[in-house]
Amino acid sequence: MRAEATWRHGAGNDVARPVSRQSAVAAGGRAPARAGPGPVAQMAGRAVTGAGQPLAVALALAASICFAVAAVTQQRAAARLPSQRAFDPAVLLRLIRRPAWLAGLAAVIAGFVLQAGALGLGRLVVIEPVLATSLLFALALAARRDRRRLCRAEWAAAVAVIAGLAVFLAAGQPTGGQRTAGAGALGLAVAAAAVLVGACTALAGRVPDRRRALLFGIGAGVAAGVTDSLVKSVAVVAAGHVLSLAADVRPYLLIAVGLLTFTIQQNGYRAAGLAAFLPAFAVMEPVCGALLGLIIYHERLSGRPGQIAVELVACAAAAWGIARLAGSAWPAAPGRPGPSRPAGQTEPAVAAAREDLG
Repeated sequence: MRAEATWRHGAGNDVARPVSRQSAVAAGGRAPARAGPGPVAQMAGRAVTGAGQPLAVALALAASICFAVAAVTQQRAAARLPSQRAFDPAVLLRLIRRPAWLAGLAAVIAGFVLQAGALGLGRLVVIEPVLATSLLFALALAARRDRRRLCRAEWAAAVAVIAGLAVFLAAGQPTGGQRTAGAGALGLAVAAAAVLVGACTALAGRVPDRRRALLFGIGAGVAAGVTDSLVKSVAVVAAGHVLSLAADVRPYLLIAVGLLTFTIQQNGYRAAGLAAFLPAFAVMEPVCGALLGLIIYHERLSGRPGQIAVELVACAAAAWGIARLAGSAWPAAPGRPGPSRPAGQTEPAVAAAREDLG
């Protein structure tokens, strides 16, 4: 009998290798009746190729714009909430009554759909830095809202954060990877994010508003990176078999960590202005998401000495940008002062710029 070739995808390989029909049957597998169009088509649910990366980047850029609009809109609404607590677990229930915040929620939903499409097509280590560009868009929109201009140093710092992340990940020349990850590994990531968020909220009541926003930015960024890793798997599963999501634990993990991320994010907006919260959030989300891409989705970065040197320089540039934004004094925006707040709380968004990294 003439052996016909089928394809097997190795766990750590980007290229499928041929094996005989007899070997496949002996191993307990069912050999295909005829040769398919190729290994990429047969492994569509497992391997990530480079064909969809440009479209994925375009979708991620559009998502980052939507997230920036949502951040500016929702931060103003959240900053006007008076509260005696450093962390308000019911902040979403209070904000949902505000039309302006709901408008921002619509932008979040649009960004989430675009993000899901990007993550379904591309690698986490590629998409995450693109999503971080929302920092640039959000700071520019916030400055326009407050009728002020970002100075050159602030622009340089924001660009350094984004460019540093992008160069760091691009220099690694990401390859390989799987389109989905197991529920067990993703569940461990969710648990780790929940522990970190708990630690951030426990410390939040002991620090000033500006540092509180920084803590919330760190916690929310890590939780958002875990959310992105879940979105990637859920988007791929939903594209193939929507009904199978009901019996899959990953969508429920996504809902849980998504609500956690959104809650701490709104508390970060309530604590201080965007410039106090967003830099840490914009860095921690792609870093955490990219690490999960390497660990859980088996994506790979190059380890050549020259590329490692470039990555170190990129990290230093991003760190400088964060420090520069953290030390930037944003003047108070003109406008009508908002309602008074209890002791220890920040002023509304139009006056909160005095506390924004000053």
